[in-house]
Amino acid sequence: MSDIPPGLPPFMGSPAGGPPPMASGGSFAQSLGAFGTMLKIQETISTRFPISKVPWRDTRVFLRAHSIESIRSTPLYGFMMRLFKDVGLGDMQLVGYAPMHYVFAVPGCPVCNIYPALHNQKVCVATTDALHRFFKEELELECMVEETECVKDSGAVCKFKVALQPISAYQVLLDDNDRLILSGKRPPAMEQPELVSRVEVLTIYKLLDRGKLSDIGEAYMQFAGSMPVKEKIFDPPWKTAEELRSIISKHGAFGAAFGEMATKVQSVQHSALEMPSSPPASSTPSTSSVPSLSSAPAAPSVQEQASKIKDEAKNAGSFAELIAKMKKQN
Repeated sequence: MSDIPPGLPPFMGSPAGGPPPMASGGSFAQSLGAFGTMLKIQETISTRFPISKVPWRDTRVFLRAHSIESIRSTPLYGFMMRLFKDVGLGDMQLVGYAPMHYVFAVPGCPVCNIYPALHNQKVCVATTDALHRFFKEELELECMVEETECVKDSGAVCKFKVALQPISAYQVLLDDNDRLILSGKRPPAMEQPELVSRVEVLTIYKLLDRGKLSDIGEAYMQFAGSMPVKEKIFDPPWKTAEELRSIISKHGAFGAAFGEMATKVQSVQHSALEMPSSPPASSTPSTSSVPSLSSAPAAPSVQEQASKIKDEAKNAGSFAELIAKMKKQN
C-alpha cells in the first residue's frame, strides 16, 4: 500500500485491491459517478492524513485503554472518528476489542452507496485502505486490516478488523518506566496505583504473567528490548482545534475571537512549514530514548539486530512464530 502514489486512488495503483467493477445492471454514468466519488475521497485523505500524525504519548493512551468504553474516551479515538467522517467514510465507531485487535463498524456506510448495482461482494476498499494508512503512517503501528462484513455482501453493517503487529505495538506502548518494570525494577517515585495500573496493562498484553516476566515478555526483552527507540515530541493534531474552541468560548465579540483565531492558525501553519520531516544530523531532536542507550549511540550490532527483527516481524504470521525464528537463530 505504501508504494501507491498519494494522489491516486488505491485502485489505480493496485488492481487486486481496487473496487469491484460495476455489475451488468450498472450504467456508464454510475461507473463514472463512482469513480469521481472515490477520487474525491482519496484526494481528501491525501490532504488530511499527512497533517494528522499523532505523537506516541497519545497513541500510548489509546493502546493502554483496554475496554471499548475507555478506548472511546481517549482523545485519539475522538479525533480519528471525526477525521474519517470528514474525509467521507461515514460515522465509524468501535464495536469490538481484544488486545491489539480493534473492530470498527460503519452504519449506513457511504462507500456502499457508491455502488448501487453491486451485490454479494465486499466493496469498501477505500475504508480498508484508509484504516491501514492511518494506523501505519499516522500512528506508526504496523497492522493488517480486513473488511469482515459488508452490507453489499449480506452483512447487517460494514465491519473492519484491525490487527496490530506485536513488535510494532510494543514499541509504541512501552515507555522507559514500563521497561524498568519488565526488567524487574520499580520506577523511582512511582505511586502504587500507577504501578498496579501499568502491571495490569503489561499483563493484558501478555508481557507479564502473575507479576513475572512471561515467555513473550522475556523474548521481547531479549530480542527487541534493546532496540534503539527515539520518540519525537510534538503536539497532537487535535490540540489546535481545542485551542480554537477555547478562544471562541472566551470572547464575547466575533471580531476579537476571529483575530486571535487567525493569529493562532497562521502560527501553526508557519511552524508546520518550518519543521523538517526528519531532524538534520547536526541537530539534537527532543527525544525520549531507552535508558541503556541514552548515553551513547547504538552499537552497529544492535542496529543490525533491530533491522533484522523488523524484517523477521514482517514475514512472521504471529508473535509466537517470530519468537521461534529468533530462538533458532540464537
